[in-house]
Amino acid sequence: MAFQGSPDARRRGRPGWALSPERGEQVRTAAETMAVGALFLLFALPVVTAGAAWCAAAEVVAGWHRKRELPLLRTFAAVVRRDLSAGLAVEGVLLAVAAATWFEVHVVLGARMPGYALEAAALVLLGGLLAGFVLLAVACRAGAGLTWRDAVRDAAEHARATLSTLPLVVTAMAFTAALIAIVPAFAGFMAGPLAFAVSAVVARNRNASLPEDSDA
Repeated sequence: MAFQGSPDARRRGRPGWALSPERGEQVRTAAETMAVGALFLLFALPVVTAGAAWCAAAEVVAGWHRKRELPLLRTFAAVVRRDLSAGLAVEGVLLAVAAATWFEVHVVLGARMPGYALEAAALVLLGGLLAGFVLLAVACRAGAGLTWRDAVRDAAEHARATLSTLPLVVTAMAFTAALIAIVPAFAGFMAGPLAFAVSAVVARNRNASLPEDSDA
């Protein structure tokens, strides 16, 4: 018989600590999205492969929403090879949008015309919407077997049918940029959570468009 306060009693009286299945799944998903972000950074290091690396990240997280666990390293290597030219186009469009937005905002802020702050904010928002549409198109194509033209049309349909689609993508982009600005080390993995967020918006829209099961 162990006396109260003895080591044996304390060991038996201490409740076990374990994650619930739901919380454990959330932790696993968070860890895997960070791993996707780290792999994106690794495969994007040559710079010219950044667009293809984003396509690979989108492919992996799209598989999760379809209940498919794709091997991370093998999927990245295969998709980067497959989408190298298309990824260059994606990268070029995003860089063009960023450069045009920066130039226009720089001109507006330099001119300091009445309402220049509001105009600059509108230009930043417009640039964010255009960049968000590109990311949305990549997410629509990932894992769906669509051509790029069909993916762009699908992204346009998502944005038209569900008006919150692009604002949600832009919000995810803004949160990602803000976190990296606050903690620059987050740049090493934040591409993964961003890809997951964009893919989640697409999955939500597709699930909402499915017909509801009837009891009849």
